[in-house]
Amino acid sequence: MLEYIARMAFAALLASAAAVYAVTPQADVAPAISIAQCLDTITTGAAPVEAQCPGFLFDALKQARQTCGDAGGELVAAATPDVWSIDVNGDGAAEYVFEYAGNVSCDGAWSVFDCGSLGCAKAIYQKHDGAWQAIAEIWADAPESIEVLATPASGNRDLRVGCTGTAPCNEYWFYQWAGKQYERIYLEARGHRIDFDNSIHGLYGLVGETDVLAAPRAHGDAIGHYGSDTEVEIVGTAADADYYYVSPCNACDSGFVPKSAVRPLQQ
Repeated sequence: MLEYIARMAFAALLASAAAVYAVTPQADVAPAISIAQCLDTITTGAAPVEAQCPGFLFDALKQARQTCGDAGGELVAAATPDVWSIDVNGDGAAEYVFEYAGNVSCDGAWSVFDCGSLGCAKAIYQKHDGAWQAIAEIWADAPESIEVLATPASGNRDLRVGCTGTAPCNEYWFYQWAGKQYERIYLEARGHRIDFDNSIHGLYGLVGETDVLAAPRAHGDAIGHYGSDTEVEIVGTAADADYYYVSPCNACDSGFVPKSAVRPLQQ
């Protein structure tokens, strides 16, 4: 009975939090941006058109062109730009979300901008006092996976980064403004809060055969079973139980294991 009451209270808390975390419109593809035009500007030395080639993009592509050239390749613009616009502080001025992958490639040295199976982090750029600055590093698959929350009331708002598509989203990452940039503070996985900022991280071993669970409680539903030779990545620590939230592999579902189930790897 006590466990049932505790679960109901926690569910009510999550519902209350959902009401507080009202969201404003999400990111969207920035239609005016032209990677090709920006590259042409760099090549010819002409003055960039701000709407098509804002300063952050000009600088990023200039650096990418140099990096690609040093690797013996030639920088090529993607046929369709994948740069997103978003307003993180409600001032009506656009911030931009950008990464090299999906926007440029290095012909002749294709691996230069490859980030492997985990994908690339995207940077959010904001213009402050006339200068563009990178203020966040996020992992997002599509514009609609980024939400601007209603807190705080002014300034750069908190961000929630989730999933795309119609299926239920198992993970939501929460980013908070830390004065100069955003930091990942915590995540919610299947309705459970996980501390990221104050948790240990890194690769650990398992002390024996272990179930990775859908919830941080004993005898819960298992989403995977792994042997003692498995190395797991500790993502964070459950906020309401003595469990770690772990990822057994790049393609595996993440879940919970008791803290007692992990051990440091042999050096």
